[in-house]
Amino acid sequence: MVKMKGKAIHQGTMSRTVLTLLVLLAATALTACGGGGGGSAPSPSSNSGKQGTSTPPTAPVTTPDTDEDTIGAADLELAVRLYKGDERTPDGFDVEERPANVVGTVSTRHVRNSDFSAGQQAIGPVYEMCTNDMAQAMDWSEQLATWHGDYSDMVEIRSDDRLFEIVRVPRADVTALIRHRVFRCDYLDRSGSDLRSDAGSAGSMNQRPLTADELASLAEYLWQFTMFNNSDFAVVSSSSESAAGSIVHTIRLGQLVRGANGSCDTVEVSDWTHTMSATDGTLTRALTPVRSFSVSGDSAGAEGCGG
Repeated sequence: MVKMKGKAIHQGTMSRTVLTLLVLLAATALTACGGGGGGSAPSPSSNSGKQGTSTPPTAPVTTPDTDEDTIGAADLELAVRLYKGDERTPDGFDVEERPANVVGTVSTRHVRNSDFSAGQQAIGPVYEMCTNDMAQAMDWSEQLATWHGDYSDMVEIRSDDRLFEIVRVPRADVTALIRHRVFRCDYLDRSGSDLRSDAGSAGSMNQRPLTADELASLAEYLWQFTMFNNSDFAVVSSSSESAAGSIVHTIRLGQLVRGANGSCDTVEVSDWTHTMSATDGTLTRALTPVRSFSVSGDSAGAEGCGG
C-alpha cells in the first residue's frame, strides 16, 4: 500500500507538471502570435523605440509648370503700341503738348553744364544747370542762341516755381521755336547727378512739401528729355509708393529690339525708378530690367514668336 501510494503521488506530480508545461507552451504560443483575441496595442517597452516602423508611401508633390516668357494680352497690346510708334505714353501721363501756333520745328532743351565745359570739365558729370536768378538764365541762353549756324532772337521769357524758359525764334527759319529751360535751384538741384548714367544720384528736390505727386510730376517731366522718349520705346505704367521714409516713383518702360534677317523681335521691359528721401529730398534713380519676351508683327498686330 505504501508503494502504491507513493506511485500515485509521483504520477499526480507528473500530471501536474505536464499540465503546467502545456499551459506555458500555450501562453508562449499566444504571445508569439501577438496575444490572441484583443485589439489593444501592446504596452510600450524599453525596446519599443528600436522596433521597425512602416510609413505609408507619400504621393509626389507636383508643381504646375511656369513659363516666365508666357505672353499675355497686355504684352501683345504693348508690342502693338511699339510697332505703331504713335502712342508712347498711357492715359494720364503728364506730357507737354506741342504749341498749336508753331508750324515748324519745336526744340526744347535744358541748359547743361556741358554746354559751357571745356578741357577736363568736359569729361565730368553732365547735369542740368539751375539758378534762382532770371538774368543768369537769360545769359546762359544768350550763349546758346546760335541754332544751326544762325542766331535766334529772344522773343519771350517765362517762369514759374519750377523753372525759367527763354523762348527764341531762329532768324533763318521763323516758323521754328527754340525753348531754353533752366531749373530754379529752390525747386531742383541736379548738380549731384550725371545724365550719362542710368543709376545713382538724381540731385535734390528742394521745394516743400515733399509729396508723391511732386515726385511723379518730376519723373514724368524728366522722361521727356531722355532716350526713352524715342521711337521703339513706350511707357507701360507710371506709379508711386511710399516705403521706409522714402517716396518711390516707377515708370515701367517697354523697348522694341528688332531682330535681324527675319528673326523674332524682342520686347524688353524695365523699371525706371526715382527714389526721394521724404526727409531731405535727396534723389536717386535706377534702371532695372524686369522681363523680356519674343514677338513678331507690325502696326496691324503682333503675336508671340518661337525664336
